[in-house]
Amino acid sequence: MKRNHTLVLAAGDLLALLAFVLLGQADHQTLNAANPLLGALPNVAPLAVAWLLVAWLLRAYPRGSVAPRLAPFLGRTALAWGIAAPIGLTLRMLWLGRGSVPTAFLLVTLGFGWLFLLAWRLVFWLVAIRKRAV
Repeated sequence: MKRNHTLVLAAGDLLALLAFVLLGQADHQTLNAANPLLGALPNVAPLAVAWLLVAWLLRAYPRGSVAPRLAPFLGRTALAWGIAAPIGLTLRMLWLGRGSVPTAFLLVTLGFGWLFLLAWRLVFWLVAIRKRAV
């Protein structure tokens, strides 16, 4: 995959994680109405750092010039998120000075965070395959 495609994929991943956090904050009435992005930062930054590092290490960002096959592409996404989410939540816990990560919070983050990443990455893959076919 070309470098600029990888950058687009990573930027989309970060936007998907930001959307996940903002939706969660809105649902729990903790959204900072004056500055939602600044209010989301303590929650999204640890997840983003963990995601980018783990996704790169586990090759969730495909290397090479060929568009990836769908199953391995989404499989690596799921594996990377399954590792990155608990790391990110632990970093968040330490940053915010919280005592622990509640199990329900971890499960919701694993499930819904993956759905946000899956939706974005499926769109990305479909566009990449379509461009390759033209």
